[in-house]
Parts: sequence; C-alpha cells; structure tokens
Amino acid sequence: MNDSGSLFFILMAGLAGTMTLIYFPLRLFLTATARSRRLKLLQRIRKLRDELGQPIE
Repeated sequence: MNDSGSLFFILMAGLAGTMTLIYFPLRLFLTATARSRRLKLLQRIRKLRDELGQPIE
C-alpha cells in the first residue's frame, strides 16, 4: 500500500507543477491585457470628454 501512496503523491505534485507552469503565466498575461484594454478605453473617454468640453470653432 505504501507504493500507491507515493504514486498518488507524485501524481499530485506533477499536477501542481503543471498548473504552476501553465496557469499562473496565463493568468498574468490575461490580467495585463485586460488592464491595457481598460487603460486605453479610459484614455479614449478622457480624450472625448476634452473634445466635447471645448467650443466649436
């Protein structure tokens, strides 16, 4: 029975390592791109607000 316990531990450690190598970089990338999109949208809103605030010539 000791063999199956160590096999289970190795399997769980392998899954945790795989998750660390795939999930965390993917999560960081998605967070960075979402922030970038949000920042660009806020900049467009500010630009439009400034344009609307100026009188028409």
